Amino acid sequence: MNQRARPGAVFLFTDYTHLGPYVGHLHARLRQAFDSAPEVVDLMHDAPAFRPDCAAYLLAANLKYLPPDAVVLAVVDPGVGTERGGLALRADGRWLIGPDNGLFAVAARDFADVQAYCLPPPPPGTPATFHGRDVFADAAAEVAVTDRPPRGSEAVETWVGHRWPRDWDALIYTDGFGNLISGRRGETAPDQAELVVGGERLARAAKFADVPAGTAFWYVNALGLVEVAVNSGSAAQRLAQGPGAVLDWRARG
Repeated sequence: MNQRARPGAVFLFTDYTHLGPYVGHLHARLRQAFDSAPEVVDLMHDAPAFRPDCAAYLLAANLKYLPPDAVVLAVVDPGVGTERGGLALRADGRWLIGPDNGLFAVAARDFADVQAYCLPPPPPGTPATFHGRDVFADAAAEVAVTDRPPRGSEAVETWVGHRWPRDWDALIYTDGFGNLISGRRGETAPDQAELVVGGERLARAAKFADVPAGTAFWYVNALGLVEVAVNSGSAAQRLAQGPGAVLDWRARG
């Protein structure tokens, strides 16, 4: 791995939301770490809050749409300040930087060449509640420039969640329209099956316009994941379900 001719773009994936100064602090820290301002892209800041298990499946689905040299600074970290470690994971040229709590476990299974490194402990005096800014942003800036593991890191063979299943029949995310995204890839879903969610039995449709307004259905979304939606409505409100709810596949009858 050699130093890059130009820094790789840094993509931010967090559960911080845009409320408060937290996202702005990530941008500021990254700018301070480079001689010139890096390209920083806000991929999303409403990842499933406090749920690295749910966020792991959503992050994995997004990665294939990022440049091959992307650096992803990802933080969904309810254990911030505890004994949980930090992880730098290189997957077929992309770098993922963040907490070792399962957030990168699903993404790691999609790549042939994966190397993982445990980040060194934060130095004394580091604030305990904002490692996204004070630990992970610096590591992300370093690998964006060098394309090498952060200084002081050590290679590891396993990480939290490395045995998690590649598909998870559960809801992982509610988007701004009230659509419910799952951890099941469409390519592995039972094609003709119906899906029971919130007590309703839902048929598959290819797109919203294929069903009448107000009808709930399931489909494969643009990320390649099974999603539950209501045409011109909110599935989250209609079905009263959210992240963690289990999907129940039924033979079409």
